[in-house]
Amino acid sequence: MPLRNTPSLRPGAHLAARAVPLAIRCGTAAAAAARALVDREGRLIPLSLLAGAVCSIAVGVGAAQAISAPPDTLPVSEVKPGMKGYGLTVFSGTTPEKFDVEVISTLRNFRPNQDLILIKTQHPRLEVARTVAGMSGSPIYVNGKMIGAYAYGWLFGAEAIAGVTPIKSMLDELARPLPRGIAPKGGGPLPAPVSAVHSGPAPRAAAPARLSGGRGFVGAVDAYDLAGHASQIAARVAPAIAPPESTSLARASTPVMLGGLGGTSLRIASDLLGPMGLDPLQAGGGSSANPEPSAPTRYVDGGAIGVELVRGDISAMGIGTVTRVSGDKLVAFGHPMMNGGVTNLPTAIARVHWILASQNRSFKIGEAVRSVGTLVNDRQAAIVVDSAAKAPIFPMRIHIEGVEGAPHPTWNVDVAHDQFMAPAFVAMAVGNAVEATTAERRDMTWRATSQLKVGRYGTVSLVDFGAGNGTPLSSDDFVRSRLVRAMGALLNNPWEDVSIERVDTRVKVTFDREVVLLRGAKVLEPEIDAGAPARIRLDLQPHHGAIESRVIEVPVPRELAGSQVDIELAPGYEVERPLATPNNVAELVAMLPHQNHDAESVVATFRLRENGAAYRGKVASRLPPGAIDTLRPSSASDAPETFGAQVQVPVSLKRFLVGKDTVSVTVRPILR
Repeated sequence: MPLRNTPSLRPGAHLAARAVPLAIRCGTAAAAAARALVDREGRLIPLSLLAGAVCSIAVGVGAAQAISAPPDTLPVSEVKPGMKGYGLTVFSGTTPEKFDVEVISTLRNFRPNQDLILIKTQHPRLEVARTVAGMSGSPIYVNGKMIGAYAYGWLFGAEAIAGVTPIKSMLDELARPLPRGIAPKGGGPLPAPVSAVHSGPAPRAAAPARLSGGRGFVGAVDAYDLAGHASQIAARVAPAIAPPESTSLARASTPVMLGGLGGTSLRIASDLLGPMGLDPLQAGGGSSANPEPSAPTRYVDGGAIGVELVRGDISAMGIGTVTRVSGDKLVAFGHPMMNGGVTNLPTAIARVHWILASQNRSFKIGEAVRSVGTLVNDRQAAIVVDSAAKAPIFPMRIHIEGVEGAPHPTWNVDVAHDQFMAPAFVAMAVGNAVEATTAERRDMTWRATSQLKVGRYGTVSLVDFGAGNGTPLSSDDFVRSRLVRAMGALLNNPWEDVSIERVDTRVKVTFDREVVLLRGAKVLEPEIDAGAPARIRLDLQPHHGAIESRVIEVPVPRELAGSQVDIELAPGYEVERPLATPNNVAELVAMLPHQNHDAESVVATFRLRENGAAYRGKVASRLPPGAIDTLRPSSASDAPETFGAQVQVPVSLKRFLVGKDTVSVTVRPILR
């Protein structure tokens, strides 16, 4: 039977979002951005037509300002029913193609402060596919001017009808200010947090900008749960992606192309990402990190764009379409990806293989061909990408031992440094690699040792494990792993930005069920003298073979003379050590490897008469009467965490124990 890990449920501080307002500057920077603007045919727009029309986003302090509409755009007020034009999107390859459109009407206030233009689309492929996920962002032109982006459609629609997000709404998103140092330009480091004070090794790399508001986990820092995190984000995203009441009109959605993943990982991807409005689809990977020489080097209006969540031996990329390139920045999609606001995810130029028609909603099948830029803002009307920025990622290596003849025992991936996506895809990466390499339906035991390298704090070593029969290892075994919970706790901590520099996981597999069942326990001497140990015989049933007996000794303090002591026996992986709630990242890093006892042990636990306390990162397992009052500050509400004092005695078994028991022993009184 499989062994499961249980999370720590200690109370902890909740996360707090922080934001840094910046400003928009116009003038010289605006002129430089204007020179880079191109029209729908790729020609430069004369600077004289654009002077004062565009403001660039700059570092500073102030409020956002909406930009004026460029002269090659058409406002919604001038878009009338019956007008005809065209759109640009990639049907195959990397080059945008035209499709014909006709304006039907305009829905006023479709979204808050945002209209929606309804159009008919005409193209041989669209006549079959109708509304297409992945076409989101395709620029639409009427009378030679851009009116907006293809972004919405009807589920199960029988006609090729789409909704267009007005370009003015999208350019307003482009004008939003961004926090200082949102992403390193050209791979340069970010400034270190001013609040960080460390006594450990000298800093090696600065952490990514803190972006906890959109995707941060809300809960005790040492009780991180990936499934709970996914539910929290889905609840925040739902209002932005839900179709209007009593209609099936919805955004054209964002297909997430998954490559190199097996069945269980695909299901987990669907469970975690689907409620956020993303559509995980099994597809191919890509070569974005090592692009072919023929791959495009820059984004163009109507070109395919991907948001890379993980790449390498497994890959995941959300695909859509570029609406408008403006200098180093661009807007795309015409709707949010996850409505996360300011963000920091890597992007890539994408290639489209085919548009697959479906009765529900058709979608583009594509892959990343060259990594370029960063998704920096994820808003109601558009996503904003900075092609000159480099998003933080970290490498992960997974090596599997013990599977003779395995053709691919080592897996390498790059993972987006994101509060939710990082732990999610680490779980899928490890589980998928192990599932693909150890696809055996026989007795199996596995031990996964992970080295989690944390910038400025060194390396955290974490051990996960399991044993079972008949079901191969899969991502299910790693969603609740110590590695994933530790990564989630670090990335979502409420104190400071943390940089994950790399992850190395080594999984050792044996094709034997190294598990013993606790069939019973018995004290050999029901009464013992004060200060003598309790001798307990454990009856252990291995998976194969006769019952084994093991005698363990549990020291009992002399002070318990004259009392009955109840001794609980449980597997080490289920017994939590008494630890103080962490107050900073250093304490969290120190705590993570030691939350439970050795997984291959039995722990004997009995209670004492005193109390224990945890206070300011320290634990006192036993305190004399009145000590709690002494520790409690007289002028503050900050007080120690108290618990009943107990003794925990771990005994190594070199195998995983299943089952619990309790025995009692009487300690004779001391005769005077």
